[in-house]
Amino acid sequence: MASRVDKIYGDAYISVKTDEDDLLEALEEAKAVKEILDSNTDFVNFLNHPQITKEEKMEAAKNVFDGRVSDDMTGFLMIIIKKGRFKEFDGIFTYIISNIKRQLGIGALHVTSAMPLSQEQKDKILKKVIASSEYQKLEVTYETDKDIMIGLWIIPFVQSLIRWADICHKYNYRTGGR
Repeated sequence: MASRVDKIYGDAYISVKTDEDDLLEALEEAKAVKEILDSNTDFVNFLNHPQITKEEKMEAAKNVFDGRVSDDMTGFLMIIIKKGRFKEFDGIFTYIISNIKRQLGIGALHVTSAMPLSQEQKDKILKKVIASSEYQKLEVTYETDKDIMIGLWIIPFVQSLIRWADICHKYNYRTGGR
């Protein structure tokens, strides 16, 4: 679940990109920046260090990103550094990515099967899930797990899982009562 900070900053960035009608480009850019930051822990530690001034942090981030990402993204990074919110960058960028995907109609699906699936079977699953959901596109990961006896585990969209877990928790699933 997104924190209040993730939502405030994420919604602000998304609204700028929505106004510019640039959501697909914003999605790719946010994923790239998140990947860069995730793989450079020394740089992230520098940007989070309490003894380094905000001005030094902003200058370092500007040197790394300016000219390599959009002006909107560079400005956004400057704002979260200036406001002392860079510690929350992971949550903010996760929120941005998931919400842009939702707005673009892109869902996520994880399929676990007892045996490897053929391309024809994968296509059939994909078509069936798209037909029964509000998504136009799915990012699918496939996994083979020999420990499941037979069949498939299809785990759609995180929001549906949360709702299903809430339902199972509220309603005693085994006894059929509360």
